[in-house]
Amino acid sequence: MKEFHPSHIRLLVFDLDSLTVKFDQEAWDKFRQFLGVFADRDFETVLIAESIQASEWNSYANLSVIQSTGTEAFKNNSSLSGENVFRFSEHPDLQIKLATSTKNFAGSIGQTAKNGGLQYQHLYDMLQIFHPSKITAEDLSATLFNLKQNSEQVPLMLGIGGPDECGHSFFVGELIDSLEDQGLLVSSLDLSQVLGTEFQQHDNSGTLSASSFWRSEKIRNWVIEDVLRPYSLGQQVYFENPPENIKDYEICTFPFFLAPEMILLVWGTTLFLPEFEKLIDLRFLLELSVKTAAARLFGLDDRENFDQSFIETYQQKEGKYYADYLTQYDVQNKIDYRINFENFNAFRRKE
Repeated sequence: MKEFHPSHIRLLVFDLDSLTVKFDQEAWDKFRQFLGVFADRDFETVLIAESIQASEWNSYANLSVIQSTGTEAFKNNSSLSGENVFRFSEHPDLQIKLATSTKNFAGSIGQTAKNGGLQYQHLYDMLQIFHPSKITAEDLSATLFNLKQNSEQVPLMLGIGGPDECGHSFFVGELIDSLEDQGLLVSSLDLSQVLGTEFQQHDNSGTLSASSFWRSEKIRNWVIEDVLRPYSLGQQVYFENPPENIKDYEICTFPFFLAPEMILLVWGTTLFLPEFEKLIDLRFLLELSVKTAAARLFGLDDRENFDQSFIETYQQKEGKYYADYLTQYDVQNKIDYRINFENFNAFRRKE
């Protein structure tokens, strides 16, 4: 396979007649669960078989069926030949055709690797390969690893912003796991309880005050002056116990320690403010549709068609405040990485 990378794949094609020859009912049930996981990860799926009923698969999102042999479907359906397509087949002749046309494919038969495909022992092992969120986190961590390798003693601070209640901690958790898997030392600050549009303050003239977007100026000063600024200057930072003004908020674990050779992740809704400008090295923005942002804020299932009033309420309040913040501080033009965060299990970098 030429320059194969799982992050480029959007469509998975299964040649059922070759994959399910020895399936009993239990195996079919397991296969259906397998496809369900891919549906949750936002992949489109195509099932190909000579005898298949579309009605049996109606419960799966983004799944279609083609009644055909695998070879005929390959020959007659150009939409199954794009660079974003990955095919599963145990048919030797079809594998050779796929390899000749430099298509991405996998199988378990002995000739698969020789034919130029990805050979697996168990089909379900492919769940580890096609996991968009983990793949994205691994790609990002590889970039960060190279940065630290080149400048081990230079502080590296990552800023992660996004709408209220968007799920920052999920993205942060995946990224920290990937960084630690590479042997990097990582620390973090969760500012979601102390920094956001709900804390906006104005003076009597209507102008935003110096502590705008912060729960309090004392918290702001501790985060900026006592933690981030010293770290950015290459100094060690150590706190045995939480200062009085932050002890009620889970900003970090104590004892808290930072050293230049570590990577620091800082996240919160309105993170890209002037006070962070010269401190954050790389900026990540988690981006959501209005519907998904409203659903997460109100604890709704964004896959369901919930009452439009929730979206309207969001747009009038939290959504408007967040959009105003993005405009006021020109956030969109200062971002290094945009992450499509519509699906926790399938977040990807935006090109």
